[in-house]
Amino acid sequence: MFGTNDKKLISYFRKKLISWELDNFAAFPWRFCQNKWHSLAVEIMLQRTKAEQVLPVFEDFCKRYPEPELYYRDTDANIFNSLGLQQRNREFKLLAKELSIKDIPESKELLLQLPGVGEYVASAYLSLHRNKRAVIIDSNVVRLYGRFFGFGTDGETRRKKWFIELAGNLTPVRNFYYFNYGLLDLPRNLCKIKPDCNRCPLKKKCKYYNTVNVV
Repeated sequence: MFGTNDKKLISYFRKKLISWELDNFAAFPWRFCQNKWHSLAVEIMLQRTKAEQVLPVFEDFCKRYPEPELYYRDTDANIFNSLGLQQRNREFKLLAKELSIKDIPESKELLLQLPGVGEYVASAYLSLHRNKRAVIIDSNVVRLYGRFFGFGTDGETRRKKWFIELAGNLTPVRNFYYFNYGLLDLPRNLCKIKPDCNRCPLKKKCKYYNTVNVV
């Protein structure tokens, strides 16, 4: 479907994206974080939230709550207030309570059993913080794949079996770390709602660029 069985096209996409990411890696502090609690927490903060908004919240969170028990015990704690996402705090408190008595699991299956941890958070945590291959899918990834391969997308695309299979097929067994960060950074910088196609490393073979945005 959509040329995604074309090994040369897949190789092109991977190589161009990874090469671009190596030159444009965004040095946010959580990308160098060694604290597993903080690493999991930040992926929850980053869901549908701009990295620049999360940055000061994350830095304050790390200083105040080096361990999950400290967050759970603080009755006034709500890191999501300043992000406008207060509704996330209830599950986050439950998460902190659970992680006060057990370690963060290393498998996706067990991560998904934690309060407030869904498919995206589990995959991001494993692939970006624990060096375990996992497939990342969010609205920006849907947009990027849809434009490059030339298929229509909607709010349900990310949940469709064929798209999940496509994302899994594209994610490399090796170099998944920079590939997945490329999936986050390229849409954030170039393949936005209003794209900057002329600077995109994928434009030569991108269906969107070559049919809609030729200048």
